Amino acid sequence: MTQASDIAAEISAKLPAVKGGSLVVWGDIFGGRIDNWHTITSAVAPAEDQVSIRFNHGETLDVWDPGIATIGERDFRIATAAKVRWEWFYYGRAELAENRFFIEHAVVDGIVVASSDAKWAPNRFRPHIARAAVELMGFD
Repeated sequence: MTQASDIAAEISAKLPAVKGGSLVVWGDIFGGRIDNWHTITSAVAPAEDQVSIRFNHGETLDVWDPGIATIGERDFRIATAAKVRWEWFYYGRAELAENRFFIEHAVVDGIVVASSDAKWAPNRFRPHIARAAVELMGFD
């Protein structure tokens, strides 16, 4: 087994008792505030180095080369990764391909670089390599 498959297996074994919350990727808070609540519904390892996590509104979080993970009712954290991609449907619109967007963070030469195809949204990315690659934050 790989780290990715171990993480997917641990999430699957602990569902539904896995912390939900607002998504934070290397310190970047999706939506800019901790006011979204995302609930994990499943996890798989589609490749040796990748874990793919599904959420309750059709969102997908893909993490490549994930590091140590803390998964439980009170914490959800993946310490390190090579790349993290979040895909979601524009909230309030139909779940169609043209309403699906992504934000991608990748480590390049020791720094985290962020990009997105959501050109309609202000992209105020300020990721920092010292932060966890992935966290779900919020009050339970």
